[in-house]
Amino acid sequence: MAKMVGLSRNLKEPWLNKVAELAIEDLTEEEVKNQLNEYLGFEIGSPTNLRKTREILMNVWIYENDYSKDLFAEAKKLYKNYPDYSLEIHWCLLLAAYPVFGDVCRLIGKMSEFQDEITLAQLKQKIFDEWGERTTLFHSIDKLVATLKALGVLTCDKPGKYHVHKFEVKNAKVICFMMHTMMSISESAYHTVGSLNNAALFFPFNYMVDKTSLMEDDSFIFSNFGGEATVSLKEA
Repeated sequence: MAKMVGLSRNLKEPWLNKVAELAIEDLTEEEVKNQLNEYLGFEIGSPTNLRKTREILMNVWIYENDYSKDLFAEAKKLYKNYPDYSLEIHWCLLLAAYPVFGDVCRLIGKMSEFQDEITLAQLKQKIFDEWGERTTLFHSIDKLVATLKALGVLTCDKPGKYHVHKFEVKNAKVICFMMHTMMSISESAYHTVGSLNNAALFFPFNYMVDKTSLMEDDSFIFSNFGGEATVSLKEA
């Protein structure tokens, strides 16, 4: 079965902040929809585009899926306590909600290890190689890149050519949440602590995983395989 794309509209950080604030208020889904309709209506004139954008935002912060259901409670707590790290928290929930977001981030992260400039043509070809050349995907990549620009993690000096803008992450709890998210969506159950640093999924963020912080977090358990310490998520 082909993977669902889903991200058909570009997003802005203030919109993500708004839905996060509504999520923290524990409103009903209908109340969230109504408030988002009113909020987005000032910027989006088309009822169809408004509805699509609203549903994408709700997929990120309101609607549970197999990955996000274990992340929402901590995401709300972190967002409330550490507003300076709202981008990192949104990022994690976008990864949990939309596989295409994760695949595009992973590809950009790997490309940026070897080249300073990322071209849209290169990115599209690599994602088409993995997902197949679908019309919905072609449209989605443009919207996704527009989102990354709006979030400030990509800058564009020339049409179709981008550079990565880095953010420092020094909050240990936020870093643990990032690792929790990455392990939740990963196909691998076990990770070395070293492999958690500089993960391509988190290409715009400079961070350093602290083993002590992971050990103090009830979400993780440590094991030893082949003489190497590994970390995995504790089963719910």
